Amino acid sequence: MNPTQRSNRLPLASLAILAGAVAIPATIGFAAETTNVSPTTSATSPVLAYDIADTAPLDFSPAAAKQAMIEGEGAKIIQADQAAQTAPQTKLAAAKADAELECMAKVVHHEAANQSREGQLAVAQLMMNRLESGRFADTICGVAHQPGQFFNTRAYNPRRDTALWRTALEVSREAMTGQADHVVPGAFYYHAAYQKATAFFRTRQRIVTLGDHIFYR
Repeated sequence: MNPTQRSNRLPLASLAILAGAVAIPATIGFAAETTNVSPTTSATSPVLAYDIADTAPLDFSPAAAKQAMIEGEGAKIIQADQAAQTAPQTKLAAAKADAELECMAKVVHHEAANQSREGQLAVAQLMMNRLESGRFADTICGVAHQPGQFFNTRAYNPRRDTALWRTALEVSREAMTGQADHVVPGAFYYHAAYQKATAFFRTRQRIVTLGDHIFYR
């Protein structure tokens, strides 16, 4: 071998040694503990493959956008239609509640405005007792308008800007919502204390006297 051939072979041998030195960590084990990846597979490719396989592709096409818009508008139309159907029912229910409250307040105002708040509440609760018993009318106004019981509230129109009317409203609302304690539990009838009890009342259980009224079951 001449000197020229020897000098050409040395770099090749050096490269082989260097190449072997670079490959050594992959065959020893300590580098594998930190990477745990084969030379032909990237560290992120299994994760990417998993994510792509398990995630539905997003459709950004114009057709998909149009369909989403149609579905969104359809939901709005359905909601608006439901609201339109519910609104009249809600208003009607509110109107009926207001009418019932007014009927009771008129009775309380007419029958017991000169009584204590407890005495007014007793009249209101008596009306609720009748309503809930199933033995009388099925509305407050019906209870008020029964022949021989109270009176026609439609013909009675007290001033609405007085403290007496506000109290009658408050007491009636408490009775209708059950927010107040019962002062005449189970009472269905009453008469003025200055009146002599008729045969009808003598056959009833007397509960309590509040102010100018005596209450009976």
